[in-house]
Amino acid sequence: TRMFSIITPLDANRLKQFKVTKQLYDAMPQKKEFLIPTRSMQKVSAFLQLNHLGKNVRLLPYSHDRGFNCSKALNIGVRAAKYDNIIVTSPEVKPSTKVLEQLSECLGDNIICQVADESEDGRLQTVLVHSGYRSETPAMYFLAMFNKKDIEAINGWDEEFMKGYAYEDNDFGERWKRAGLPFKVRDDITAVHQWHPRSETIRGGMATNKIKFDDNNDKGVVKCANGIIKL
Repeated sequence: TRMFSIITPLDANRLKQFKVTKQLYDAMPQKKEFLIPTRSMQKVSAFLQLNHLGKNVRLLPYSHDRGFNCSKALNIGVRAAKYDNIIVTSPEVKPSTKVLEQLSECLGDNIICQVADESEDGRLQTVLVHSGYRSETPAMYFLAMFNKKDIEAINGWDEEFMKGYAYEDNDFGERWKRAGLPFKVRDDITAVHQWHPRSETIRGGMATNKIKFDDNNDKGVVKCANGIIKL
């Protein structure tokens, strides 16, 4: 079925970029829902209403008071998804090809799309993921389509990474690989990572999550305990 649940965690600091992204998806005729886990409910809701971007949107408010990590938000999105075709992306990742049309042609596959980074002056620079780079696992899901049942097979994202910064994507990819789940990288399905200021939000948080990442690898964890469901 050519219907998509698009999960896009969104807080107030990415509203400018999301406006561009949402307008591009709205121009695509395929049936879709936008699932937006957010810790900035009032600001996001007001922004969507002001800019007429509320079509097919479900806001999923949640709280987490120590920095930012998207594991919890993505799990919330998967739990709420109506459709089996789950698109995982970020508010600043704008499609540059007819991605929903292209993904409609490969339903049933797990797909990582090629994404390029944008400089502050709008020029394309580094390619963040393609078939020959960072493609060993499906960790680089700047724009990806996954089967819901395959995400559920590894219990989604490990919320133990909420204690720090980064590595939740690497962990997701390694556990996916250990589960023997298939995926493909498609260089012809493309998007652009819009420029935005970058900073680590928790001092020392990256080191905290690296320890957790190494621990999961050492133990051969496939289905995390603190994921979509709590085991």
